[in-house]
Amino acid sequence: MSIEANFPLGFVKKSRGLKGELLISLISANIEFEKRIRTVWLGDSSNHLHPWNVEYLHIQGSSAFLKLNDVNSREEADYLKGINIFIPGSWVIHNSPVQFIGYQVYSEPDHEYIGEVYEVDDRDPQKRLIVKTESGEVIIPLVDEFIRLIDTRKRQIQVTLIDGMDR
Repeated sequence: MSIEANFPLGFVKKSRGLKGELLISLISANIEFEKRIRTVWLGDSSNHLHPWNVEYLHIQGSSAFLKLNDVNSREEADYLKGINIFIPGSWVIHNSPVQFIGYQVYSEPDHEYIGEVYEVDDRDPQKRLIVKTESGEVIIPLVDEFIRLIDTRKRQIQVTLIDGMDR
């Protein structure tokens, strides 16, 4: 059975302690999981990943403490600094807009590609999608006036942009 690890959980910020524990910077403080995480995938992108067995993962706000089974020293943990951590998107409870990370964003009505959602700002009552474009980023409020269609099967979002929302 093949598992698609397509959800970016965060990245390794630094090592912690002497036994190989990692401090993880999470993409959001509001991630909830369907089940206990026993495997994570590490790599530069979701196209080039290596699975690692998890001893434990403790989430604390927008950070987490991760202990991998085969990383047992500070030196080994330091080697992983900056690397991205992925899990299958199906493991995330989808009551939060963080599920949209990785979705492709298109404008409506012309269906022109804008970019990919790489972050969700969910700290304020007004949640916003942050979309990486060729020329920078676009911030799109997560409200009906801008979001026209969300296709979870295709992992696409159709939006209507207004003047001032540059691509």
